[in-house]
Amino acid sequence: LARDRQRHTDRFCLPHSRGPGAEIGSEPRWVAMAVARLPPNFRKIREVARGTCHSISLGQLLRNTRADSQSLVRAGRWLQVQLPIRFARRIEDFVQLPHVIVSNSHINSVLQTYLDTFDAVSAFPEIHTAEHVEDFRTLINSHMAKHGDGTRLIAEGYRQTRGTFPGVRIDEFLHKFFTSRIATRILMENFVIMHTPQDGYVGVVRKGMRPLNIVQGLASDLTRLTHNIYGCSPEVEYRGNLDCTLDYIPRHVSYMVQEVLKNALRATVERHQSRSQSFSDLPPVVVELQKGDVHVIIKISDQGGGMPKKLQQEAWQYGWTTAGEDFDSAPTQSLSRSDYDLKTELAGFGFGLPLTRLHAQYFGGDVFMQALPGHGTDMYLLLTHLKEGTPSTEIDDLSTILETSSEKGTP
Repeated sequence: LARDRQRHTDRFCLPHSRGPGAEIGSEPRWVAMAVARLPPNFRKIREVARGTCHSISLGQLLRNTRADSQSLVRAGRWLQVQLPIRFARRIEDFVQLPHVIVSNSHINSVLQTYLDTFDAVSAFPEIHTAEHVEDFRTLINSHMAKHGDGTRLIAEGYRQTRGTFPGVRIDEFLHKFFTSRIATRILMENFVIMHTPQDGYVGVVRKGMRPLNIVQGLASDLTRLTHNIYGCSPEVEYRGNLDCTLDYIPRHVSYMVQEVLKNALRATVERHQSRSQSFSDLPPVVVELQKGDVHVIIKISDQGGGMPKKLQQEAWQYGWTTAGEDFDSAPTQSLSRSDYDLKTELAGFGFGLPLTRLHAQYFGGDVFMQALPGHGTDMYLLLTHLKEGTPSTEIDDLSTILETSSEKGTP
């Protein structure tokens, strides 16, 4: 009977904010929602979330990335304990979101994926043998794929929610969510990769990576996409130290460059489309690379009109976008599904700049904007060398700081 009473009261208690602009950090008024329940194992989730999150620097991770059986078992055991703690803490964050947000189908699907991964990793038998390690690697690899659309789903769900409730902002939640997402992805991917070492790599880090190769590949794809949408595209020119290299995670560089470059291409076309119907003299987008003692700098310059100073701070907020109404609405008779999908792929949902900065800052780099209203924008990506043994690989990353502050109860 006591258990029945408990099940009856274990409703999904979601915070009803004091106002449409309430932040996650503000004091909420709690209401019981009978339409949804807490996960059946929520008590276990809360208990696991109280566990100690052991920090690990990138340098430590790389030094322990070896393919011998003993190293694989050790890494598997560590990950089996630490992953559930990180996922449990994010699940707790999800269930404290305002109901209007967590009930969105896209955002709720991400929560369900986190619950699935927490359950799967927690239920996996203790790792002792090479066979256990291989089974665990298969499990981790499959769940990485399940989380692949997480960023897009969160962004689309947030856009839909703010379309109805424009004052809703959850920047603190999004910062914690994406910081943790970067960390868990690195840990999971590194564990999968260490089973099959690749030449030129130490785990997820590419040694002597040549940024120009990544930029050129992305430029080819994005100029083709821009041309498919608008019927034309600016050329991309390259300047500076084109042969510079650094040790870094290629996937991170690809994400950052893609977000900045597609903004530059779109802004250039739309700026000159509004001024003239002729595209024969579109100014190029210029990519300049330079190498310093600590960073490699990638500068991406366009003549897309820039933006007013008052908007430059807003551009770093989650969900802010300069895309027009076609990007905010569903496909219509004048905008087919294929056209809508193409434009959405180019414009995104307003998460590109804040996530680019988060990726750069994660290892001590940064992103800077120099907007010249009426002319264009210069974007500077500062990428820190991640060579093993350098200070940048031994400092606490943003995720470690986040998890440590959570354990201390600090905001």
